[in-house]
Amino acid sequence: MIQILLLSAGIMIFLFLTGSVVGEISDITNLKSGLLVFGGTLLCAFLAFPAKIFRGLLKSLYQVFRYDEKVDKDLLFQVETLAHVRCLYGIRELEEEGKRANNVFLRKGIELIVDGYDCHEINEIMERDFDLYFSRKMSELNILNTLAKLAPAFGFMGTIIGLISVLNNMQNPAEIGKGMSLALLTTLYGSMISYFLFLPLAKKLSEHTKTEAAQLNIIKEGVMDISEKKNPKVISHRLKSYMAEHHLTAPQEFGALNLREHRLGRTFIRKLMTRKESA
Repeated sequence: MIQILLLSAGIMIFLFLTGSVVGEISDITNLKSGLLVFGGTLLCAFLAFPAKIFRGLLKSLYQVFRYDEKVDKDLLFQVETLAHVRCLYGIRELEEEGKRANNVFLRKGIELIVDGYDCHEINEIMERDFDLYFSRKMSELNILNTLAKLAPAFGFMGTIIGLISVLNNMQNPAEIGKGMSLALLTTLYGSMISYFLFLPLAKKLSEHTKTEAAQLNIIKEGVMDISEKKNPKVISHRLKSYMAEHHLTAPQEFGALNLREHRLGRTFIRKLMTRKESA
């Protein structure tokens, strides 16, 4: 919400300052010039990249703007809970609880433990999955970087087309100034689309990918510790330090979580209470 407000405020300030410098906003708006730059840029990108990568890019951008820092805390909670289940109840209960995990990589890691893979094999399999995942992310980043490079090129191309039109109508001097201003608009649009849209989106996706990389490393370390039946508290403390090192969440904030808000926590606590009552 704060990001949306800041973005809206930035757009309003930019439009106000642009209007103060240039004059009327209508002087710098031309639908044909905008369609030439934006449409041409997208067309070339569609020719350069498969459609499935574009679909992945849209999905990734949606996840980026919907990202909540609470996900980091939930991830740590789930890993610790699964470690408790592994120590107290064994493989069968771990399999049932692992199916309820929110993260697909965490679910797969638990499946590998249940299937009897050792730590070395789990590490290799998860590393390979991570490499494939981030190679797709790099392809999506390449789309945005390519769009950022193409937009100014189409802006310059539109300016050349506009200048050709001006030179073909030199017999009317009164229209030369207006024609020149319209010709230069495409260069402005190309620069604005590149530096105010595609490059910021590429940077935001890149930073989110770094956060995902840290999260997936946490998952891998947690899964390997669970497979070795390490103490759940030891796992939790080590992963908290790792998360703090990568600025994902502060260790002291984790204590504010309400266990009853999580399905894994509810199931685990219910089974633990049942065992105590039967004893």
